[in-house]
Amino acid sequence: MAIQLLRLVCALFFTFTSCLGLAQDALGPIPEANSRVVPQWTRALQIPPEALSVWVQEIGGNQPSLSLNAQTPQNPASLMKLLTTYAALEILGPALQWRTQVFTNAPLQKDVLMGDLIIKGGGDPKLVLQNVWLLLRQLRLQGIREIRGDILLDRSLFNIPPVDPANFDGQALRPYNVPPEALLFNFKATGFFFKLDPETDRYSVYADPKPLNLKVDANISASTGPCEQWSSRLKISFDEQARPPQAAFHGSIPKSCGDQELYRALFTSEQYAAGLLKQLWEESGGVWSGIVREGKTPANARLLSEWLSDPLAEIVRAVNKNSNNVMAQMLFLSLGLGSRNLQAKQITEIANLEKSRAAVQEWLAAKQFTFPELVLENGSGLSRKERISAYSLGRLLVSAYSSPIMPEYLSSLPLVGIDGTLKSRLKNSPLAGFARIKTGTLRDVRGIAGYVLAASGRRYAVVSIINGSSVEKAAILHNQLLSWVYEKG
Repeated sequence: MAIQLLRLVCALFFTFTSCLGLAQDALGPIPEANSRVVPQWTRALQIPPEALSVWVQEIGGNQPSLSLNAQTPQNPASLMKLLTTYAALEILGPALQWRTQVFTNAPLQKDVLMGDLIIKGGGDPKLVLQNVWLLLRQLRLQGIREIRGDILLDRSLFNIPPVDPANFDGQALRPYNVPPEALLFNFKATGFFFKLDPETDRYSVYADPKPLNLKVDANISASTGPCEQWSSRLKISFDEQARPPQAAFHGSIPKSCGDQELYRALFTSEQYAAGLLKQLWEESGGVWSGIVREGKTPANARLLSEWLSDPLAEIVRAVNKNSNNVMAQMLFLSLGLGSRNLQAKQITEIANLEKSRAAVQEWLAAKQFTFPELVLENGSGLSRKERISAYSLGRLLVSAYSSPIMPEYLSSLPLVGIDGTLKSRLKNSPLAGFARIKTGTLRDVRGIAGYVLAASGRRYAVVSIINGSSVEKAAILHNQLLSWVYEKG
């Protein structure tokens, strides 16, 4: 395996004869022994030698087949989700479910609730629109038709500092920047759906769920040409301060695109919840004219209903397949509470980032892992601070393969060329369907990590991370590396 891999590196990036003297160095399991081969590899890629880390090991093997700068701390971007989801599956268990509860201390007179309704968040990472509908439907089935009070949002389970969603990259309205909340409805995302009218060659736009009083202004023609980066051809503006709030779309979309959609997080939690809850409640035949506001559950409140989330195994699939940042952050915050607290009817502790970081370190220590380079901020990889090495990530992958939660963990990773974030990558290659790989992407970060089932039937853990401004060739390198492990491993 190792000799073949060295030959591949030589063939891809420089002459084989220039590599012959480097064979023993490249085979050493200690990254420092690879110091002579790394500069030649990275020079061919126009990447600074210190920017690249690579680690490959056969599952069941005793040492890596290739280890290049593997112990260098790197920003892993979304590869950090591999640590968070592995820890969650083992610490919390794959069957864990989060509770979202509905309380009131108001009397019910016939079908009218004579006071406020309180919705208490339990940290459900995937309280999507259809699940909110089912939660409200439970109330309708209890005979409640009208709510003559306000709806209070109890988000007190998470004690975290406020986050400006524009802080990370200035894209405040992008759903990937939505910060975690103990009660987060539908990722706070509004979908804008662009529907082509073939008779007029124009696009109409509608929003769902629709925030209260949102006005959608659209003037979009259907143009010719391929459907590439279609949304970049639109002039999009949002004015949440206008009365009524307004979303405007002007420009053109290629007819070849057909119907399209995009999502934006436009409003505050209270504004978004007000629109969503009113829309769903009225669609079910209910009546409510109050407002949404922050509040805590009174001690004398009685439980009306509760919603149990998807099991953790399904949550982990959504996190890794789609690289969902806010779900990963909410999962990370749950680690500090533990499964006993999360499954209790009344959670007595409050989640915070410090507890979660401590829980991860305790879990690593129990597995006899020491990762001195590890820096955890929020567990999602949407961070400029988080650090881990390719060596540490590789050890986690090897460990997870022998864990009881291995089936749930592996099935959560995108299949190359098949689904998730890798649906369109290497889809026509022999590798398609034979590698489960998580990707990591930030402005100056490109990474891959996961498992390759080689044509030989052997399985390999593979990690490669590139940090720095010269990442434009990272995809080529990573595709070649994965393909070679499949063909020659």
